[in-house]
Amino acid sequence: MRYTWIGIKLLLVMLLLVACSSTEQPVPSEVMATVDAQKELVDLQAKILKVSTDLSYETNWWVVPQDIDTMTIYVEAENVDTVLFWIAPKGTETWKERELIGYDIDGSDGWSLTWKFGDRQFHDHIAVQALGTDGLTQAKESISVHTLEE
Repeated sequence: MRYTWIGIKLLLVMLLLVACSSTEQPVPSEVMATVDAQKELVDLQAKILKVSTDLSYETNWWVVPQDIDTMTIYVEAENVDTVLFWIAPKGTETWKERELIGYDIDGSDGWSLTWKFGDRQFHDHIAVQALGTDGLTQAKESISVHTLEE
C-alpha cells in the first residue's frame, strides 16, 4: 500500500510539472482559421457607438423646450445599412407601444433623423435600431426625452 501512495504522489507531481511547463504547443492551422473567421464575424456585427440630439442634456434626459417643435437625432454606427427611429412611452415593457417616427437608409452623410413633432409633450424613450449590413445582426440604443416645464 505504501508503494501505491508513493506512485500516485509521483504521478501527480509529474502531471503538475507538465501542466506548468513553459513549452507551448503550436495551435493547428484549422483552429486558427476558425478563430480568425469568428473574429471577422464579430467585426462585421452592427454596432451603435453613440446616440445624441441637437437638444440640451441634463441629468440623463435630453430636454425639449416648450417653444421647440423639431429635433434632430444623430447616430454614430458601424456595419449598418438601415437605422430605424422609434418613440415609446417611458416605463418598463413599453416596446410593444412604440411608434416608428422615421428611418435613414443612406449613411454616407452620417445616420440621422430630423423629426418635426409639433406641440407634443415628451416623457418618452427614443429608440434607435440599427440593422446590420450582414443581414443578421442589429443593435439598439435608446435615449430619454422630456419636455421642459415652464
